[in-house]
Amino acid sequence: MKDKKLKILTLSLFCIVLFWLGLIYYFSTRGPVESMRQSQFAYRVIKKLDSIFDFSSTALFTKVERKLKQWWFGTENIPAEMVIRKSAHFGLYFVFAFLISLAFHTWKKSFLISSLLGFTVPSTYAIFDEYNQIFYARGSSLNDVIIDSTGAFFGSLFSTFVILSLLLIKKLKAMRRYEER
Repeated sequence: MKDKKLKILTLSLFCIVLFWLGLIYYFSTRGPVESMRQSQFAYRVIKKLDSIFDFSSTALFTKVERKLKQWWFGTENIPAEMVIRKSAHFGLYFVFAFLISLAFHTWKKSFLISSLLGFTVPSTYAIFDEYNQIFYARGSSLNDVIIDSTGAFFGSLFSTFVILSLLLIKKLKAMRRYEER
């Protein structure tokens, strides 16, 4: 029974990975006007949330925004909308790597394989994604590949942390049950 549940979980994770891959492809195939419209919508939503929670005036937000602008663009003179666009790149590939790592870990039970594939598969796809954008009147950018790969690295790292945390919790519960006997 446990083996069947694990197979279903693994298959489900790989289906979610394929869905996420399709989502990235969908965003990649939008023309420049629609892509800009999507980022402007995200910008307006974030501005609305900021007007409610006022997070952009905090010292932490200002520091993070300044660092991201320096890392991603080499200057702080970049509009907030560009930071949102690049954050979307980072986020999409963070989730992609997280899902890939989880899927391969449930399948192979190897931290090394799941971590390596969690980083390399999304990073390789990022290269093809940027190349694909040329066919939709959008430019391709090595900087975007670097941002995507950075997201993949941290997503893979985060999945390893989550898996190790879950294994530790499982072990502690087993030890507690053993001590109660």
